[in-house]
Amino acid sequence: MKLESNLPKQSPWLYTAPLLNTILLLLVYFLFSSGFVQHSGITVDHPQSNSRLTGFDRAHIITIAAGMENSLYFDGMRLSTAELREKLKEHREGERRAIIHADKQAPFGRVIEIGNMALDLGYEVAHSTVPPKS
Repeated sequence: MKLESNLPKQSPWLYTAPLLNTILLLLVYFLFSSGFVQHSGITVDHPQSNSRLTGFDRAHIITIAAGMENSLYFDGMRLSTAELREKLKEHREGERRAIIHADKQAPFGRVIEIGNMALDLGYEVAHSTVPPKS
C-alpha cells in the first residue's frame, strides 16, 4: 500500500535561502576574524618614550633586531644593507616615509646608519617607541 501526500510540493528556493545565509555568515566571520590573529614576526623590545607618532599610517617598516648578526628587515623581508638601499630606491615613487623599529639592544650606530640611508634617499624617518609603564 503506497501512501500519498496531499501537501503541495515545496519550492527548491525555500532550502537555498538558509544555505546562502550560512555561507554568508561564515564568509563574514572568516574575513573579519583574520584581523584579530596575531601574526608571528620579529621580536623587538622598543625603547620607552612619551612621544607620539602621527602621519605615518602607510609608512614602510624597517626593523633592526638585536643579536650578533644585527638582522635587518624591510616590510617583513630580511635584507642586507645593500639590498635595503635598493628596495628604498625602488619604493621611492610611492609613500616616502619609513618607521624604524629598532630593538633596545641593537647597536645605536647601526640604527643611525640605516636612518641616514633613508634620509639620503628622500624619506621621512621616525623611530618607534612604546609609552612608559606607569
